[in-house]
Amino acid sequence: GERPQIVQNLMSELDLRFNPDQERKYKQGLQENLVVGGLACIGCATAAVLFAVVPTFVREVGREEKPLGTSFDARAWVFLVWALNLLLMSSYILLSSIRLCRGRFQSWNWEAFFVGVVSIVLFSLAVANFWHLPCIVGEDPVGLWIHDARGSDIFVLLGMDGILTMVTMYVPIRSSVLWIPFVCAVVPFFVNTIVFKSSFSDVHMILGALLGLSAFAYHGALRKEKTHRQKWTFEHMVEEAEEVMREQDNTIQETTAQVKGLRVVAEALCDVIVKLDSKKCVYGANPRQDAFFETKLEGRCFEDFLSEQDRSRFGKLMSSIQVGFPACMPVTIQKKHLTSEVHLLAVDTGISREPRYLIGMRIEAEHFSAVEEEVGRMPSGESAAVGSSSLGVSRSQPKAVKVDFEDDDISCKTYPRLATTNIPLTTPARSRALCIKKLLPRWQVPRDMNSCCQYHTAVDSVVEALELLATTSCEPLFQTFGGGQCRRCLCMCNREQRRCAVCGFALEEISDLS
Repeated sequence: GERPQIVQNLMSELDLRFNPDQERKYKQGLQENLVVGGLACIGCATAAVLFAVVPTFVREVGREEKPLGTSFDARAWVFLVWALNLLLMSSYILLSSIRLCRGRFQSWNWEAFFVGVVSIVLFSLAVANFWHLPCIVGEDPVGLWIHDARGSDIFVLLGMDGILTMVTMYVPIRSSVLWIPFVCAVVPFFVNTIVFKSSFSDVHMILGALLGLSAFAYHGALRKEKTHRQKWTFEHMVEEAEEVMREQDNTIQETTAQVKGLRVVAEALCDVIVKLDSKKCVYGANPRQDAFFETKLEGRCFEDFLSEQDRSRFGKLMSSIQVGFPACMPVTIQKKHLTSEVHLLAVDTGISREPRYLIGMRIEAEHFSAVEEEVGRMPSGESAAVGSSSLGVSRSQPKAVKVDFEDDDISCKTYPRLATTNIPLTTPARSRALCIKKLLPRWQVPRDMNSCCQYHTAVDSVVEALELLATTSCEPLFQTFGGGQCRRCLCMCNREQRRCAVCGFALEEISDLS
């Protein structure tokens, strides 16, 4: 069954270990301080053993009555055990010094090494002392030594408490293994004191002092480790947060650079670039964009300019694009007078501030459908004045005149429909191309079988005509029509015309230059 709650609380207080991965990192972080503290602790213990054993060894060797070496008695066992302990402690001091000075033995488990050494020393101190070891082998410690061995157990108690105090204060050993030295010291001394006679009659005071001092030392080490683990946890959290921030900063920089690169590419390949906020409304519109869309764009929802069937497709596109990766789709842009077929390039910048999206558009075709409808409603006299051929199409053809050009120089970049000056503006290349296109149906050009279609055959024949015109004599008195300039296509008109012969705007919408 489950453990009682009080046992679970006690175990949680005693077992301070993290999860295996964090515990391994925590242990690795303690290794340097453990080697330094262990070297100091074992060095002090070695000095204390030498100070206690060497003078006694010299006295026992030089005594006149029953000197050391005449027989292998309890004295020989005591000195042999402590000689082995000195060899063990010297080896630890040597190896830990090499570890600190030369950086060798980095992969060793120094915590286990130190715990093993100090546990052996404490066990030897509890068993192989001047009082208890003779009692274990059946000899009388009072008459065995040249000095009075009574009271040795008190010095043993103080020595164990001193070593345990140094370990808990200066050596960062985890509590999960710290109990081993305490058990190796307390249990043998407790058993020897109970089983064998002591030089003091108040045995309970000695045992009480041993248990009390050991409990206080272990509890102090436990509290110290708990505080140190909390500090390490906070530092580890800060390091992880800094690492996450560095990764996010690198990601932001990479994304920003990628978005900048995409924006440069979009500006080079697209005719118009529009910025949208997170609500997909136009943000930071400029006059060039207002001229293209034939209205004030700022704050307008971009979907309002899309055809009905394109709005849902645009919404799905915007919800599916990822930061830094563009998405493309063909859409129809519906404006006040023009309908444009464009390829739309959408980019999500990924930044929290506005603008959130960049929309690039490359114009593929435009329809002057509204103009043709106006021409269709003209009276017969006016229509004859303009001439159906002046629009470049016959009445049997569709009303919409599709303009499809591949040259990068031909794009709807300016339509100053509301120009207020009487100084003629430059007619855009698109309008000039439209004038030429309206003349092409008047030409009968033989079909070129190497050409893709008859239309492009007629377009290629324009070059020959232009070369012929270029060779003619100069005309110093050449000038454009002076009747006015169309505010839509910026083509010049005759005074007698009621409508623009190119785009069909009415006379009242043509700016008079007279």
